[in-house]
Amino acid sequence: MRSLRSVLARTRRLSVAMATYNGERYLPEMLDSLVAQTRPPDELVVRDDGSSDRTLDVIHDFAVRAPFPVRVVPGGERLGYAQNFVAASRACTGDLLFFADQDDSWRPQKLEVVAASVSRGEVAAVFHDFSLQRADGSQIAPSYVEVLGERGYHPVVALKGCSIAVTRGFVDTWGWPPRSSPVSHDFWVTLLATAFGQRRILPDVLIDHRIHDANTSGWVPDADSREFTTAGDAASDIDLLIDLVVKPPRLRGVTRTFLDVVHERGDAVDPDAARRLRHSLRVNRRRHRDGH
Repeated sequence: MRSLRSVLARTRRLSVAMATYNGERYLPEMLDSLVAQTRPPDELVVRDDGSSDRTLDVIHDFAVRAPFPVRVVPGGERLGYAQNFVAASRACTGDLLFFADQDDSWRPQKLEVVAASVSRGEVAAVFHDFSLQRADGSQIAPSYVEVLGERGYHPVVALKGCSIAVTRGFVDTWGWPPRSSPVSHDFWVTLLATAFGQRRILPDVLIDHRIHDANTSGWVPDADSREFTTAGDAASDIDLLIDLVVKPPRLRGVTRTFLDVVHERGDAVDPDAARRLRHSLRVNRRRHRDGH
């Protein structure tokens, strides 16, 4: 008899959005890890941001043998990694959407475990733990959450897109950051889900995340990452996330993007949460402008 987790995981469509750029070196390993999932995805949607290597050849070759549909979103002008992910995500049709980096490796139960953690129709963003790997595949740390803890941080500051899945309800509620915005897809999900109580953090280590000199997700916060908060103070999770991420030179654009979405959608979701988020964003902006 199938486990309840397995049954729940198979009752909804799962989409994987992948943004690629010159990723041929590690991409085959990542694609093979999708095939090895105990609960395969219902679709893989890829948008390439103008690779000059064999990335697209690797993807097209994989599409021929993959046991699930693979769709390549037409490219065009360079969008940068964040909007590249947004473009791939907009093309996904599933009930639950996963972001996939081109250079990681997913553990076999990732899709099944995450899918079983949410209910159909739920508005939620799900985060999970992951290991850190060097370029050659050797391990840096078995748990990113443990690394954060050693640096004095709660798992709430984990905002790497490779560890995030969002429900269709979340996408319908919040949409995506506009193309003109400097806000990344992963911080968009992280801040809104945290501010409005729609975030779930799973303890499971479900991917091996590769850190190398050509990827864009190697940042791990340390004590110097804080500007206006300190360890053990009374700062809220929202205040801490904003303090770590919303800084010059993108301070104005990031702040405006979130104030706009809170005005357009947040008040209808939870007026009190919207008010708190607006306050935190404005206080952070004022502190940077005043230099304290």
